[in-house]
Formats: sequence, structure tokens, C-alpha cells
Amino acid sequence: MIMIKVIVKTNTVRGREVTADAETTPAENFADLGVSVSGTSVNLDGVILTATDLNSSLEALGIHDGATVNLNSVIKADGALR
Repeated sequence: MIMIKVIVKTNTVRGREVTADAETTPAENFADLGVSVSGTSVNLDGVILTATDLNSSLEALGIHDGATVNLNSVIKADGALR
């Protein structure tokens, strides 16, 4: 079984590590931690992910056995509400 270390970061989650297999999707990694990605910018090692990428396996995204990757979800707010 291929194992990948995924470090998940959001505005509120600071670096939770999970171990995933190659067939796991980024969306599943977020869901396992109870993180919603609605309205956020998501990237994998700095590469912005599309909706299709979010539901693609880590292997399909080019992540290989033994890799450590950063999976980030950031809310980009234009300013405070008035």
C-alpha cells in the first residue's frame, strides 16, 4: 500500500498531519478533519487545485509513495463587513 503524509493547513487548523493512501482525494483529507473548503482557495504544495483536482486521487495528482505534501485551504477575504 502506498502511504503519503499530508499536512493539512487552514485559517484555523495549523498543520494537522494525516497519513493517506494514494487513492485518497484532497476532498477526503479535508472531510476526514471536518474542514469545509466551500469559498476557499485550495492548493497542494503551492499549486492551486480545481474542483476536478479536489476529487482526483493523490496518485493522479502526481504524488508518490513516501512523499510529504502540504494541503492548504485559505479563505481570501476582500475586507471586513460593514
